[in-house]
Amino acid sequence: MQQMSIRVVLADDHALVRSGVRALLTASDVDVVGEAADGRELLGQVRDERPAIALVDLSMPLLHGFEAIRRISSVSPETRVIVLSMHGDERYAVRAGRLGAWAYVTKDEAPDRLIDVVHRVAAGERLLASEGAEADFLTPREREVLQLIVEGKKNAEIASIMKRSVHTIRNHRARLMRKLGVRSASALVAAADRRGLLELGATEAAS
Repeated sequence: MQQMSIRVVLADDHALVRSGVRALLTASDVDVVGEAADGRELLGQVRDERPAIALVDLSMPLLHGFEAIRRISSVSPETRVIVLSMHGDERYAVRAGRLGAWAYVTKDEAPDRLIDVVHRVAAGERLLASEGAEADFLTPREREVLQLIVEGKKNAEIASIMKRSVHTIRNHRARLMRKLGVRSASALVAAADRRGLLELGATEAAS
């Protein structure tokens, strides 16, 4: 009986990286059933395809990788997340594990390492510790709004991206400012940075 190939959704905001990883996986009989350039697109692909593996970059626009990891379990409980990141800091791997990721691979590791990890995770081997849930200071919606503010998006743009009313986005923004004790978007970004709330790649401050 022929063994079924492993179905994977691949998320990275760089098309060249996706192309290279897709070629590597396909050559190893792994079936890439979807690709995503941002975190929101990733969740849609996972919802539609229900892959065995979601291969997730951390530094993605619109919805960063950590928040995507957090949500994948509710979108597709059977999907196992492997982080593929340029960041080798162990703190990122620890956080990814706490949010539900099964493995963490850096982009400078040997290609064979990624293939090995994909097969091990698909077989049910968890390579990251998952103990100790992360304490939530902000709600999921507030984290989304904060990231989009940091990316320089205005209320109307955020409302369109999140498919919410501008009034709702204003309320989220106001709650963020109350929680962080600030009165402007620039002060909000600065306060979030000081408290370690800004995600990887979020560097553009709102005006």
